[in-house]
Order: sequence, then structure tokens, then C-alpha cells
Amino acid sequence: MNHLLSMAIVLMTLAPQNQNLPEEFYRLPEQLRERATVVVTGTFGQGRTPCVFRPDGSRVWFIDSWFTVKKVYQGELKSRSIRVNTAMLPASQYVKKNLDRGHNYLLLLKPDEESVKAMKTEEGLGFWDSLHDEEIIAIVELK
Repeated sequence: MNHLLSMAIVLMTLAPQNQNLPEEFYRLPEQLRERATVVVTGTFGQGRTPCVFRPDGSRVWFIDSWFTVKKVYQGELKSRSIRVNTAMLPASQYVKKNLDRGHNYLLLLKPDEESVKAMKTEEGLGFWDSLHDEEIIAIVELK
């Protein structure tokens, strides 16, 4: 009886702690999943920034891209959105390049220290501090 009880305890400790993660998470290679310090699902959105005046007097607007956070699976966030620089997404088969507004995605991230600090505030990341390159491990569309 004691042997059966100890086997049950071992099996319980080996079970995944976040069993409610989307199935797309488990389709990613384990080495990618292990690198992520932040795992969230979110809805993609895009819009333009306020007008920026250039030294020559001309005006420009930039495209701002973000994910409205739906659920946090790993990491500590107070911000309700995560800004990403879609022009600087990493070249990876696990990062969808053409993101669709209003679609839901699974994000695996490894933000640097400054980005982590910003994401722990309600204001979150500013436009000029959007996540890019090595901070983005995977962006997978949810079915």
C-alpha cells in the first residue's frame, strides 16, 4: 500500500503544473518552451501613433502593434497589453509574420530586464520600447 501511495505522489509531481495551457503550447519544441519567461494569450491589434513632428517640419505617423492580454500563464504582468515591433520580428518558423487584427495568439517571450520592469507596471511598454528580435520566442495563432 505504501508503494502505491508513493507512486501516486511521484506521478502527481511530474504532471504539468499548467495543464490549462492551449494545445499549441505543447506543439512547440521543448527548448523553446523552456526559454520563455513570459507566456500569455492575447488578441492582436494595430493602429497609428499620434503625429510626430520631424526637424524639417514634416509630420509622420507610425504603426503601433500590440497584443491585448487575455490570460497570463507564466510571468508577472500588470500591463493589459504587450507592444511588439512587427517590423523587427525574429526570423523563425514559430513566429507568425502576418498577424491578423482581432485574432488570438499564444506568445512565448523572453523580455530583457527593462521590458520586464515596464510590463510589471500598469502603463506597460511604450511605443519606442516595443518587444522585438530575441525578446520574442514564438507567436502562434490559436485555433
